[in-house]
Amino acid sequence: MSTSTTAQHRDPLDAAVRLVPAIREAAPEIDAARQLPPEIVKAMRDAGLFHTNVPAVYGGGQCDPVTTCRVIETVAAADGSAGWCLMIAAQNATIAGFVEPSFAARIWGNGGIAAGSARPIGRADPEGDGFRVNGRWPFASGSSHATWFAGESILYRDGEPVRDEAGNPRSAFAVVPREDVTIHDTWFTTGLRGTASNDFSIDGRWLPAGQVVSLGEPYLDWPMYRSLALMFTTHGAQGLGIGEAAIATAIETARTKIGWGTDRPMTENARMQLAVAEAVVLVESAKEHLHGATNRLWETLSRGEQPGALNGRARLASSHAVTATVRAVDLLHSALATSSIFSKNALERQFRDIHTAAAHVMVGPLTYEAAGRVEMGLPAGMPFFE
Repeated sequence: MSTSTTAQHRDPLDAAVRLVPAIREAAPEIDAARQLPPEIVKAMRDAGLFHTNVPAVYGGGQCDPVTTCRVIETVAAADGSAGWCLMIAAQNATIAGFVEPSFAARIWGNGGIAAGSARPIGRADPEGDGFRVNGRWPFASGSSHATWFAGESILYRDGEPVRDEAGNPRSAFAVVPREDVTIHDTWFTTGLRGTASNDFSIDGRWLPAGQVVSLGEPYLDWPMYRSLALMFTTHGAQGLGIGEAAIATAIETARTKIGWGTDRPMTENARMQLAVAEAVVLVESAKEHLHGATNRLWETLSRGEQPGALNGRARLASSHAVTATVRAVDLLHSALATSSIFSKNALERQFRDIHTAAAHVMVGPLTYEAAGRVEMGLPAGMPFFE
């Protein structure tokens, strides 16, 4: 297999920093076109940014999760949609450890990028040595540049769902190349417009059993595969990147904006100073919390120890990062008043992007409720807390 597209850069954070000017310059185009430009995708792929969570054996970076978070924060600060696409690619790459190795090499070994949906709304019926798959899934972020798609599907037998010991329907991910899906242009949204998070469908495609992937025992031994809670720390990172950018935008705007009823710049306005200070402490404390909780979980898993409540703490830290960033951006947006409502000001897009990001179920109120249950010794009642 070839690894040339992902192995040439050994420091993904340095590579991300170097790409920031180009991504930031492309941000208005990304928003308007509702997808990442091909040249930006190529630059990010060539730098290995889409593959920080891909195992080294397939040419990926196999980075620790805090490094991956820092890469996503850096790119999201340049453009929220670019950071989101990177985040989703990292999450989807996590399934590489659960895919039969020769098939995983086909997907990621040549720089492939996976999009998909973790909603069990497809259907996989056994047929011969494989499955006949049908379904339509929403929110396939990166659909404009993804080379592979994964749709979570309920497994059937004799016309009925296959159930686990608890009576719940069993599901698996149907993983197919781009040419085997239909992409539906549905992504017309408030923010994160450039993520191309469109619907996709698989219509009666027969797949060999190896392309219908269950997240059971991994084929590879890596701490990332011992707790799937880790892959959702990237949500918090993407939000924090937007928050950092919003603070920089607000300060830059305040330096030139003259406050109403005065001849002095807004940087000398007490209300603006208060908003900036609060925004900084919200974003920076949330970042320290996210990185700390993520690292504690990672180090525990690396020692071969059971994570216990650390899974829930990492998920909670990710959700809190997004919640804190929403609050920070709202403070800045309000303090700058009419300056923040015009599309020529990046804060207008950052405001839209963070509110759209916060709507995701994996960082929403359900995750707080699940984390609270874990803290009280109850079952999480939500996937990916283990």
